[in-house]
Order: sequence, then C-alpha cells, then structure tokens
Amino acid sequence: MSDQGLLQAIRLNFLYAEKYVFPKTWSYYETAIPYSMIRFIQKGKATFVIDETAYQLEENDIVYIPQGSKLVCEAQTDDFTFISIRFTAAVPLRDREVWSEILGFDTKVSCDDPQVNDYFQCIVKEKNAASKGKYFWLRGYLELIVGYMIDRSGAGQPERAQKPITVKADNKHDNRVQIVLDYMMNNFSKNISIEEMSAMVHISSSSLRRLFKLHTGKSPSEFLTELKMVVAARKILETDERISDIAYHVGIEDPNYFSRMFKKHFGVTPFAYRQLARD
Repeated sequence: MSDQGLLQAIRLNFLYAEKYVFPKTWSYYETAIPYSMIRFIQKGKATFVIDETAYQLEENDIVYIPQGSKLVCEAQTDDFTFISIRFTAAVPLRDREVWSEILGFDTKVSCDDPQVNDYFQCIVKEKNAASKGKYFWLRGYLELIVGYMIDRSGAGQPERAQKPITVKADNKHDNRVQIVLDYMMNNFSKNISIEEMSAMVHISSSSLRRLFKLHTGKSPSEFLTELKMVVAARKILETDERISDIAYHVGIEDPNYFSRMFKKHFGVTPFAYRQLARD
C-alpha cells in the first residue's frame, strides 16, 4: 500500500485524555502500553525511555508512544506537566501497529505552533462535554495533531533516537508499586481490593495509596477502573463482540453497571461509543 493509500486508510479512535502534573520525584515504571499515546509537554523536563531508547523532553515537545512499546518515565524538574492522549489506530495491517514507521513518523517533535497547543487544550476540555458531536470533535483534534507531527517529522533537526540506555533504580523508585502495577496489567479482569494489593507488597493500604498516587497520579482503584475501561473501549472499537461479553472480559458481570461506569468515564454508553466511532 502506498503512503497516500495508507493515509486514507488510517482510522484514529480516541480513547481518553488527561492533564497531569507531577513533582520531581515522579517516575513511571517500565510497562507495556496497550494503546497508542501522544504526550504534549507543557512545563518542565523529563526523560522518557521508549523500548530502551531515551528521549530528553522539555516544554513544547510532543512525544509519540506506539501501542505495544515499553515505557519508562522520570521527571527531572518539579511541576512536570503534560497532556496525554490515548488512542488506537485501525489500518489494514497485521501483527502490530506500524503505520507511524511507514510514514516516517518521528517519536519526538518540537511544537512551535500555538494552534497545536490549543488542539491539546481543546481535547482535554471536550472530553467532558455532553454534546452529541463530542467524539467527532475529539477525533478531529487528534487527527490535526497527528497531521502536524507527520509534517514536522524530519523538519529542522528534531531529536532522533539516542543510544539505548536504562534508567537505573534509585531512591525515587519503589518496587512495591511496580509489583502492583504488573499484577493489574496482567489481571485487569479481576476485581482486586486495596487490601489484597497492599498484602502483596506487605504495606498498609494507606501507604500503598500514597505511593501509588505519587508514582501514577491516581489511586490504585482509580487506576484499575481506568485500565478496565480502556481495555473495554479498545474491544468495543476493534471487535464486534457483544457489550455484555466485553464487560465480562474486564471483570464486570452486570452489563448495566458496566454501561454506567463506561458512560461516566467516556461520556456515552458503550453502544453509542461503538456507533460514533464507526459513523
């Protein structure tokens, strides 16, 4: 398929967006990412290691994290602030997400266009809107951002991959959080209580909540719920499975409860989410 044909075939499906602010002590442990992500750095500096390749990021950098890659993050300054967009890309290709490689899509580009900054701000604002056209707006802003990144890739002297490095564990890291994260990622279909999580790593529930919030920006229960919803959203977009079966797949046996949780998270019911994505 030609590049032009691939561009026309790509379908971007918005999943979720959020703005995060972290202290210099923040670090994100190595995790396999189950969706694609684009992050826009609004303030501060950090090191992101994507599949063992390090990128030094600062204000106005945009970084692309492919689905299936392994990610490690470490803030270098206080008040490290970024907007994160999660999405999937549906194209007629097999095995793995390779559309960015075919198009020469740089992992990191520097943004000097205020309008692109506005696109990110609009996505964060629009995701909570109640309008019927919300997902058309979200997908539109996402496509504008991706279009900008494609056009900027190779322009000037953007930072290409540095030599592979490993972020060594230090006093910022806490392996207990990593143990719980790994367990969640591999057992998202289970309804794990905070007591079970804290027992895994032999600390109190309050200590785990504090550590988890420090390293992920969310409580353990919030992270697990978000993980369930994102996994469900991917299956809704990419398969024709029944909504009740998808709910069961992520560990929610009551389809009505699942629909309420999904609507709370994404603003629409699972059925409407599927229909909007395919319109």
